[in-house]
Amino acid sequence: MTGRDLRPFVGAVHCFRPLATVVLAVALVLPSFWELVTGNLSAVTLLGRLALALPVCAVLVWGVSGIVLRYARIQASAQAENEQIRREHADFDR
Repeated sequence: MTGRDLRPFVGAVHCFRPLATVVLAVALVLPSFWELVTGNLSAVTLLGRLALALPVCAVLVWGVSGIVLRYARIQASAQAENEQIRREHADFDR
C-alpha cells in the first residue's frame, strides 16, 4: 500500500466505522427480535439489549479497525522506505 492509497483507505474506514457498529449490534440482537415477534420478549427488553450491544460492538469495531489502520500505515511507510532505498541505489549505480 502506498501513501497515495493510504489516505482514501483511512477515510473509508473512518466513514464506515459507525455503520459497521450498528450493523453488528443489530445482527447480535436479531435473535431477540424473533423473540419479540413471537411474544416472548417485551420491546423494552429488546431496546435494552440493543443499548448494551452498541457499546460492546463499538469497542470491537474500533479496536479491529485501529489494528487494520496501524498495519496499513506500517505497510505504507515500509513501501516509502523501500522506494527511497531503490532511488538511492539507482543514483549510486550511475
